[in-house]
This record gives sequence, C-alpha cells and structure tokens, in this order.
Amino acid sequence: MTTLPAHALQLRGVWLRLGHEVILRGVDLDVAPGEGVTLLGENGAGKTTLLRLLASSLRPTRGEGRVMGFDLRDSRSVRDFVHLMPVDAGLYPDLTCAENLDFALRMHGQRGDVAAALGRVGLGPAAGRRGRFLSAGMRKRLALARASLLRRPVTLVDEPFANLDAAGRALVQELLGELRDGGVTLVVAAHEPALAQQVAPRTLTLAGGQLAEA
Repeated sequence: MTTLPAHALQLRGVWLRLGHEVILRGVDLDVAPGEGVTLLGENGAGKTTLLRLLASSLRPTRGEGRVMGFDLRDSRSVRDFVHLMPVDAGLYPDLTCAENLDFALRMHGQRGDVAAALGRVGLGPAAGRRGRFLSAGMRKRLALARASLLRRPVTLVDEPFANLDAAGRALVQELLGELRDGGVTLVVAAHEPALAQQVAPRTLTLAGGQLAEA
C-alpha cells in the first residue's frame, strides 16, 4: 500500500525573479493530497508563473518547495507526478488529435483508450485532424482529454474555461470533477471563480506576488 505524503504541494518562503521583475514574494503554500484549489488573481499577477513553478518548469530564486514529497528542484522526479494543462493547450501542431494523446501516454509510460477519450470530449470525428487546424475551443477540448487520460497525481490547469461555450465549460467541470473524485490534487487558475470552485472549492488569491486565502 502506497503512503501519500502529508502535502501534495508545499512551498516555504518562495521568491521568484524573472529578469528584473519579482513575480513571487515569500510565498508559503500547503495543499493536501486530493485537495482542489482555485487560484485567482488579476491578469499579470503571476498565476501562470506559479503553476509553471509547481510543475518544476521554473526554479525558485529563493526558498524551498516540495511536490509529492520531492524537492521542487528535482525536475525529473516532480514531472513523474505532475501534469500542467497550459492556457494555450500545449499541443504538437503537426500531430493529429489521436497522435497527440498517444504520444502523451507513451511519454509517461501509460496506456489508455485514445478513441474513447476523444469521443468523450466530442472530438471523435476530428481524430485525424492535425493540431494546427483545430479551433481554440477544440484545442482546449483535446488538452482536457489528455489531462483526463494521464490522471497525474497533481494536475495544474491554466484557464480551462477560456474559448469554450456553455457545453464545453460543463464538460470541463465534469472531467475535472472526475479527477478530483479519483484522488487527483487540482490547482485551477481561472477568471471564472464560480465555475472553478465547484471542482476546486478552496480559493487562494495571488496579488502583489503573495498568496492569501480568499
């Protein structure tokens, strides 16, 4: 039986400087395994940057962090547990929808039903269409299918409701809710708190480089 760490995500006194700009200022954070967190903040507040740091794509300038018990600076270990769904979907434009999902599974040494995942998000007929020819909404749906297939223990989602109609937003809530129900730790950066909080009820606000409970 696998023992979960006390915290899925933990930051202590984290500062982050990019160039001459200080983005994070002494940030502390504790997120329990399976918890859902909605991250709010104005445009430019640093929400995306914080998600990238938690995914180990950025290293803190000062301070310490752990993800599923692993030091945040140990990128290889952290990335075994984390999936980041960026606002631009992060797809490979020359791969088809099906190939994008198959590649993601192989990169993580996983297996999954790609056809079923595409069908679930309404992209079954577009399985053979290359990523560069998808609309913004279709790219978002494909990224959602990838996150659902991978089911990483920590899933970080940047603006999942952008470029989606009402049906698409309901689908986001449904699939992210299923991840939470399966024990996945979610951090959702969004400008639609009422939608995000239904699957990630704890709310934090990032302002002036600091995190606070909302």
